[in-house]
Amino acid sequence: MNLPKIQRLFLLVLISITFIPYVATFMRLGESSLFSIEIVALVFWYMTSLAIPLVIKEVDTTLVLWCFTFVLVGIVIGSDMVYRMTSIDPARWYDDFGRLNSHVYYSFIYHWVFIIAPGCILFITILLFQRFSGKLKEES
Repeated sequence: MNLPKIQRLFLLVLISITFIPYVATFMRLGESSLFSIEIVALVFWYMTSLAIPLVIKEVDTTLVLWCFTFVLVGIVIGSDMVYRMTSIDPARWYDDFGRLNSHVYYSFIYHWVFIIAPGCILFITILLFQRFSGKLKEES
């Protein structure tokens, strides 16, 4: 992976900013401050989802790096934001008899997908566009 230094720096900055909420949790900030930091991290994760396929041309490396940021930032930040907005935590997914409360569970999942979908769509769109445009150039 031979990337120019500016591309490496840009990617490193984007990925570092997405991990700010992890650092902020150790600072004991208030709820509103943490929510604001999570919004900023989510926006930078969207930008990272856009930048990773543009900066790295190897598909395997692109997928691994994006999956890494998705698991460590997208899932965690998205879940935490849904909890802060709706007060639905995993303990409320089940009723007193241990059965899944589908209304509460699907409400949580619906909100989570709504928060995470833009980053996933950006990444998949850019990756597929680059993949197919490269194949079209090779054929002609």
